[in-house]
Amino acid sequence: MKRTLFVLFTLVAFALAGSALAAPAAKSTILHCGCQWDGSDASMNYEEISINSKSRGHDAHVVGSIDACFTGQELVDDVLVDTFADFVRNGDDCQLDGPPLGDPIESCESFEDPDPVAGDSCGSAVIE
Repeated sequence: MKRTLFVLFTLVAFALAGSALAAPAAKSTILHCGCQWDGSDASMNYEEISINSKSRGHDAHVVGSIDACFTGQELVDDVLVDTFADFVRNGDDCQLDGPPLGDPIESCESFEDPDPVAGDSCGSAVIE
């Protein structure tokens, strides 16, 4: 019985130690084209962010995709309601460094000159 408990305890200890020592997922730095709100105006600009190299969520951030961006609030029946406007991307997300992410997220250096930088505009409001 003591031997069984010792073996079981040893296996549990190795399992816990293995997960604690596992290497964290590699990170990549990208320029993300996303909504920005400065307190009075909405826009789409590049922002430098770090993502997991296995992340696939930014694959959809390509030229022509549309996001609804926060544009403020308005009073409707005595209740403040958030308002949004559609913006269309005119710039893809791109990679600055880290493990290669691949298609469709290409290196920022592969873009036509000038290379995008954080703060550059990358979208425009959809006018209806």
